[in-house]
Amino acid sequence: MKTRMFVIADTSSLTPQTVINYIVSLGKTLNIKDTCYGIMAEGDDDVIENVTQKVREKFGPDIFSKHRAYPIGDERRCRATRGGGARPGYYFLVEEYKLLPIISNVLKEGKFRTIDKKKNKPVDVEILKKAIKKV
Repeated sequence: MKTRMFVIADTSSLTPQTVINYIVSLGKTLNIKDTCYGIMAEGDDDVIENVTQKVREKFGPDIFSKHRAYPIGDERRCRATRGGGARPGYYFLVEEYKLLPIISNVLKEGKFRTIDKKKNKPVDVEILKKAIKKV
């Protein structure tokens, strides 16, 4: 079982419901939860990997994903059972979220290439660093 976070860049016109509708249309068995930043999806490893690939292909640089270490509703992360307040890791996510419009813009301009997993070449981050320094 794997849980994945899908974070929508705030400069995007996408909504969590649009992403949920697309994932549901794929006909996969998943547990999906919408959040303030996008959605979380949970399911078998191969299903999550397949859905992640399809979401990337469909929405491109408007949506970002990362693994989540805890399942949806896990009491160690759930504010309801912890007595309120921000969950552990929330403030880091907020800082990452601030960078997404910059990263999304660079990806849309086609100036940045991702890692080719077959060649194991590192990503050239100089272009991204220049974009961040501009802001």
